[in-house]
Amino acid sequence: MKSILKLSILSILMLTYCISAKAQTVKTPGSCKMYLDDKVVTEISVEAAIKWAEMEPPTVLCDDGKIYKLESFQISFLTLKPFMNQDFGVGLNGFPILARKAIANGKTGDTIILKKVTYTDEAGNKNELPIISLKIQ
Repeated sequence: MKSILKLSILSILMLTYCISAKAQTVKTPGSCKMYLDDKVVTEISVEAAIKWAEMEPPTVLCDDGKIYKLESFQISFLTLKPFMNQDFGVGLNGFPILARKAIANGKTGDTIILKKVTYTDEAGNKNELPIISLKIQ
């Protein structure tokens, strides 16, 4: 009888632990797209990219269905002609002016890459999003 009681208590404790561990797990989105004027922008023109880069903070819609306001991120701009990768450091709640100038001079095929992207959730916790890559059409 004692062993059944011990087994029942142990089972309840393990079940409680598993449920609480699952509830605390934050699901990170797999991909994010530019969110501008209350819609997802998939074909990014230079004009849309400039408008988005001037937002403070820029926003994205991720595959989990949530809209995120970007807090900080490392910015790179990849150009095809000439093939070159320019790093613009860290953006805090927006793009640095030199990154915005590079985007304004962008051409079809050039790509904006944001790495180490962070946002703050409703609970005040700082979380990271996946790399965001936006190709100019």
